[in-house]
Amino acid sequence: MRTTEFISAKHQGFGKNIISLLTLETKYTPKLLLAPIVVFLLCLTVFPLLYALYVGAHYYNLADPLGKKFIGIGNIIELVNDSRFWNGLKNTSIFMSVSIVFEMILGFVLATLLSKNFKGSGIAKSIFLLPTITTPVVVGLVWIMLYDPQFGMINYIFHFFGMSQAWLSNEHTAIWALIVVDIWEWTPFVALILLTGIQSLPEEPYEAAHVDGATKIQIFKNITLPLMKQYIVIALIFRFMDSFRWFDTIYVMTQGGPGIATETLNMYGYLQGFKFLNVGYAAVIGLFMLTVITFISQSIIKRFLIRRA
Repeated sequence: MRTTEFISAKHQGFGKNIISLLTLETKYTPKLLLAPIVVFLLCLTVFPLLYALYVGAHYYNLADPLGKKFIGIGNIIELVNDSRFWNGLKNTSIFMSVSIVFEMILGFVLATLLSKNFKGSGIAKSIFLLPTITTPVVVGLVWIMLYDPQFGMINYIFHFFGMSQAWLSNEHTAIWALIVVDIWEWTPFVALILLTGIQSLPEEPYEAAHVDGATKIQIFKNITLPLMKQYIVIALIFRFMDSFRWFDTIYVMTQGGPGIATETLNMYGYLQGFKFLNVGYAAVIGLFMLTVITFISQSIIKRFLIRRA
């Protein structure tokens, strides 16, 4: 009899556990709710990374899929000795450094102007954000027409100064022409982030500074910049990560040309993987870019954000 009661109680307890599990009324509920998204993120991030490491350690050309063989760090050695890789790194560095500097400066100026309440400010902000929300492919096509040597608006203007030329076909001007496009497209994004910071600044420090007779330069240097540092760093990180892997606009406008004058690392990796079909080497280029982006981004966060907190 006792055995029967024990078995019955055991079955009732098991049934309660099943009901609690199905209705998410257990202490494991948070983990159960997070499990699907965790599995999804692992499949989306960890598996591609591991597969890229595996492929990067092999000679793997899609033109000869049966000839795949393990070569260890062979692709890394080839990367170090590849002059075209270093050219891509140089182009990426030039584009990234120049565009980010101008975007941060112009973004700060525009954010300051947009923070003022004036008639039609809402419409002005909406129009101002149009370049950022426009598809990069469309941006590239529009600027190809603007840079057109014969019918483009830019050459029409520069013709009066005797400076008209084929901007995208000249190896000395192509990279700078693309930098102008990037500045035009992404300065509003930087301004939007900085505008959020400007609108959240407290008024008390500025009132005290005016009472003490501080100049505008002193107020900007000693009050505005320190209070805006967090927003400046956030905008800097976003633009650094995005510009380092710059691809879509350059693919539409120049495809890395003329020659390799505008070929960035991301463009070179794309060509290796999808044109030359050298998947192993392309994976190493991608891993190098991931390492650089992660290291520099984490360094900026630790230097300016974590210490500040």
